[in-house]
Amino acid sequence: MAQTTDVSGRLDRRKIKIAARGAEERRRHRRVRLSIPGRALCASQGEFVCRLIDISPGGVRVAAQAPLARGERVVMMFDGLGRMEGEVVRAGKGGFAARLTATQRKRDRLADAITWRFNMARLGLKEDRTAPRKPGRGRATLSLRDGVIIQADVTDVSVTGAAFACLERPRIGETVRVGGMTGRVARWLDTGFAVHFDPPPGAPD
Repeated sequence: MAQTTDVSGRLDRRKIKIAARGAEERRRHRRVRLSIPGRALCASQGEFVCRLIDISPGGVRVAAQAPLARGERVVMMFDGLGRMEGEVVRAGKGGFAARLTATQRKRDRLADAITWRFNMARLGLKEDRTAPRKPGRGRATLSLRDGVIIQADVTDVSVTGAAFACLERPRIGETVRVGGMTGRVARWLDTGFAVHFDPPPGAPD
């Protein structure tokens, strides 16, 4: 009986680990809306202008006038995201969707770049153009409910939150506004604090 219990326990833990990995994979491949002009190249159309509609590390949706065929290979370049290659999986008059082909390391770098570009505008981040362009690097202005203004360096960003480096430590749970986003102080860090963003109006729970 004890042996059966041990085996069941190991299976349960294995299921938990598999589920956690699956959740992480879905999170990292979450599609994000980004409107960025770019250029693309394929064998049938040559080079043409396009505009990114949304993207994840695994795929893109692009607006373009050039008609592409399903299965065609395409190379794309978007500012701040770099060069990417993929295979067209859907195509129409207004554009196409492509599945990206890349190593895991490149997918991870793209995930960081997508998150950074997604957060720059909505958080009003001030990027230092003289510094190396690294995801999670920028200057933000945070406003507290009592009117106090904090200038902080962004050390990490995600779709749901951000970490800031500064001397100030607002209270845990205090409301913070950053750019067009509001959130609450989730925890203190060695160099500052982390904020969890409020969901946008109408977002599902």
